[in-house]
Amino acid sequence: MREEGVVIDTYGELAKVEAKKSASCERCASKDTCKPDSNASMIIEVINPVNARVGDRICFEVEAGTLLKSTFVIYLMPVIFILVGAWVGEEISKIYFKNKDTISAISGGLFFLVSVFISISLNRYFSKNKKYKPTIKEIL
Repeated sequence: MREEGVVIDTYGELAKVEAKKSASCERCASKDTCKPDSNASMIIEVINPVNARVGDRICFEVEAGTLLKSTFVIYLMPVIFILVGAWVGEEISKIYFKNKDTISAISGGLFFLVSVFISISLNRYFSKNKKYKPTIKEIL
């Protein structure tokens, strides 16, 4: 996914870019979670292989694989954990308890909490790993 922005700071091989919300942002299911500031822009840390300077208009790209991994971590993993947790709770309750619905719900909730902690850990890993950062492709 390609976006445009303006470099507002550079340090080493990284740059901070102010990017305006694009048309794709309006269709995005996560548009409320980005929390752009009042002038509808976001500050993004990107890799700067083209040596863009402060004030340069640039085009940067987020790799499709990165988007897929992020989508999985944010949306699919918690759902999978809830379903597996509910199933595990149901199987355990068949052996030890009479009320399988309650145990199933509790187990699903616990598995969901585990998925939240895993998501937080993966987010930290993704944000520190340059492989998952957007890259400046060209100076406009």
